[in-house]
Amino acid sequence: MLRKLVIAFTLPLLITFVLKANVPAATIVPFHQPKINQDTLANILQQKDDFLRQKRLVLFIKNYIQASEISKLNAVKDTINQAFSKYAMIDRDAFATFMTSFALYKQHNLKDAELNMNRAIQLAEKLNDAHLLFQFYTYLGFIQTDQGNFIAAIYSYRLAKKEVLKLKDKLKDNRPQASLNINISDLYYKSGFYTQSLNYLDKALALIANDEKNMTLLSSVLYYNKSENYFRMNNLDSLKAYHDKLNDPRNKNYKIFNYRQRTAYYITLLKHDYPLAIKQIQALVKNPKYIYNETEDQRLADAFFMNGQLDSAKKKADEQLIVASANNHPEIKYHLYELLAHIAEQQGDEKLAAHNFMLALKESQENNLRLAKVGDISSQIRIDEAENSYTQRTAVYEKERLWLIFMVVVAALIIVAIALIYRNVKQKRHYEQLLFATKKAELAFINSHEVRKHLTNILGIMDIIQHSDNNKEEYKQCEEYLLSSAKRLDEAIKNISEKINE
Repeated sequence: MLRKLVIAFTLPLLITFVLKANVPAATIVPFHQPKINQDTLANILQQKDDFLRQKRLVLFIKNYIQASEISKLNAVKDTINQAFSKYAMIDRDAFATFMTSFALYKQHNLKDAELNMNRAIQLAEKLNDAHLLFQFYTYLGFIQTDQGNFIAAIYSYRLAKKEVLKLKDKLKDNRPQASLNINISDLYYKSGFYTQSLNYLDKALALIANDEKNMTLLSSVLYYNKSENYFRMNNLDSLKAYHDKLNDPRNKNYKIFNYRQRTAYYITLLKHDYPLAIKQIQALVKNPKYIYNETEDQRLADAFFMNGQLDSAKKKADEQLIVASANNHPEIKYHLYELLAHIAEQQGDEKLAAHNFMLALKESQENNLRLAKVGDISSQIRIDEAENSYTQRTAVYEKERLWLIFMVVVAALIIVAIALIYRNVKQKRHYEQLLFATKKAELAFINSHEVRKHLTNILGIMDIIQHSDNNKEEYKQCEEYLLSSAKRLDEAIKNISEKINE
């Protein structure tokens, strides 16, 4: 019975900081101090397109700060600031403050890192720069997540989502929106809201579903995050399904080996094969290819306890309570104290068990208060999404309304054009009829007064010649009149032909 009770509380809500798109790595140990590429930096700073310049500069600063030794950070900042001074950058102060924040973040000085990132945000707000605000709010969310301040982190991501919506015309794809959904999902997952976490992962997946490039970049992260949620939900079938997806050879993420090995021992844990799970985790900790995480020690503590190895479980739990990351997360401490309480209880130390249960209760109360606030923020995010949906539908409606007005106007113009054409055709036919009647009357006049007149003359002369006693003599006398009448008849006929052809 006790084992079943412990299973319900095993596996802490926040163990793994899931790889996020664009998440800055805080613990890179470089082999050597990289030299800043001045030509690349100059090329970035001379970029005329502000959006592209800012995008490249954020990545440049992040990469060099990440790869630098702690002792060299000030020198790196001075070098980059000197390059800033050579160019008339309106956002110079904002970038300098962002760089300071990022350097503090690398040094694990989260409080000052948050303070400087807020200053960078204030400078970006003065510039009314949506892109910088999107970037800075996102990185502020990373800092607040590491502090264990999930409420503030979700709020920062909420503000980042608002800013990214203003950049739709500039963004080539939906990756920024998908990345923010992944980050918000991660916070819900760490808070124990697994259904909401999966919902945001589905939203992220829908945004890049038809984008082969970004599917290649983010699919492994999405599948791994879903695996984490299904592991917490004790859903073995779904965990196996996403473990299989992670083992697809098309996945090329640099952490894919970690993802595959971790989800493999997750499956073993859900099958309650604790001896095998212990062997798998211990082997991974020694594997140089595996990126070690406090997750393994926490899982190991749970597996030791469930396998009856109480001393080993206690040792691992005590070690985790002094880990810096755990100190910022009450849900981790709650689980560890509860685990220690169960261990003390089984070892017969009722006083220590009661003390640890008291500490667990305190952490649980603090965590519950935070989760209530997370719920409030999630409600605000849903309101934002509803407002955004309404805005998008309104925009679509306005477009459709404009198209409808345009079509009505075009239809009206077509009707007017048809009416005018019909009127013109009708008038033309009327004028043609009048013209035909006029020509007909004129032709009738010519026929009766010209053609028949000359024809009558010719017929009269021919009759005289025909009834004359001396035809030849008579013809000679009438020949001139006959020829003249024939010519006039010919002219009259030509006149009629010209009238007909007009």
